[in-house]
Amino acid sequence: MTWRYTLQDLAGAIGAKKPESATEFSRVSTDTRTIQRGDVFFALTGEKYDANTFVTEAFAKGACAAVSTKVNSAGACLVVPDAQNALQNFAGYHRDRYFPLVFAITGSCGKTTSKDMIAAVLGTRMRVVKTQGNFNNEIGCPLSLLQLDDTTDAAIIEMGAAQRGNIAELCAFTKPMESAITLVAPAHLEGFGSIENIARTKGEIAEALPADGTFYVNADNEWCVRIADGVTCKKVFFGSKGDVSLRSIQIENDGEMTLDVDPIGKLLLPLPSRSHASNVLLAVAVGLRHGVTEFEAPLRAVCADPARFKRLRIGTLDVIDDTYNASPASMAAALRGLAERPGNGARIAALGDMLELGPTSDQLHEEIGALTGALGLPHVFAVGERASAMIGAARDAGVPHAEVLPDHAAIARSVFEVAQPGDVLLVKGSRGMRMERVIEQLKLLAGG
Repeated sequence: MTWRYTLQDLAGAIGAKKPESATEFSRVSTDTRTIQRGDVFFALTGEKYDANTFVTEAFAKGACAAVSTKVNSAGACLVVPDAQNALQNFAGYHRDRYFPLVFAITGSCGKTTSKDMIAAVLGTRMRVVKTQGNFNNEIGCPLSLLQLDDTTDAAIIEMGAAQRGNIAELCAFTKPMESAITLVAPAHLEGFGSIENIARTKGEIAEALPADGTFYVNADNEWCVRIADGVTCKKVFFGSKGDVSLRSIQIENDGEMTLDVDPIGKLLLPLPSRSHASNVLLAVAVGLRHGVTEFEAPLRAVCADPARFKRLRIGTLDVIDDTYNASPASMAAALRGLAERPGNGARIAALGDMLELGPTSDQLHEEIGALTGALGLPHVFAVGERASAMIGAARDAGVPHAEVLPDHAAIARSVFEVAQPGDVLLVKGSRGMRMERVIEQLKLLAGG
């Protein structure tokens, strides 16, 4: 980053009393563990934390000022009622200084993969900044926006939501010019209450666009199409039909997939499952709108270093580590990807609960269990409070060996007992289920 402001600029942006000092700064921090000399420290507060207690430490590490809700004698403090709101106001102030393409993306799943693919494709002809990892909340979005400087051509900002209004709040200071929703599906239902509320919340990312903006529409998701019907800006459709469409997809012997995409032709990519083709189509749609002509190389680079669906070898077992998180849509996609993998070995699933699904949780777990039977999986192991619902449905759907197990170690032992050379194991569950522990236990059983 090459931007620079004075503390007086900052005070004006966030509504704090202007200090006498005209000290300049070019970075902000919300974490004293990574703070650098000369940073401004934003002391964020929440239900379970109060960073006002770390302001003294921030000054000791070289912070030039702190934005806080309390005065601290250790250094210059810009006092505000809410430091998080101040961070967003400053990010909005900063956003107004630059004029790159700002692209916002959300969705029930696939948004991080799509964000990375869009950034890679646009990166072939632009200088692009993007949300790091999945740092997509009310703190991550302003920090992502503060990556902008006068060399930035495009910013790809990922947005997550836990309740109605979250996306609208993020768009208010991000001011996207283009946006996309990967898909709308059941996820975080405890917070939203219904898929209709999820759709309304995700739809805020389209409603925030200016009249001359562009909304990218997943033509295969009825909720996305409904949202598109409610906005008047330009719309670009992608999916099985539309402006960018998938003519065919073929799984090659090595597991890679050939996608025949209209209007650009064939792409050979190491996608983990067919469902990821939608992410590719979105990236192609964005790229075409901005003059990109090279797609396969940047998309392959993203696929080669996936945030999810990591492939490991543990002993004689091929393991797909998709333990990052899980929703019904991503769980179904992962299971289909497992079943689609070429080879003659058995396909084994080690699954944890999908969390935050509210009153429909049992039904959604039963649907996943039934899918394991429809896909012909011979071994399914599950752990968690909803494991019985999942396994009961798996047995009813014809899975010959389906078990509820008490913990991660028990799953690893059961997998180790049935696995044969050439078999493939998928490990997946919500973040709170810590399913990576299954993989850790498997490595111990295999001798490291």
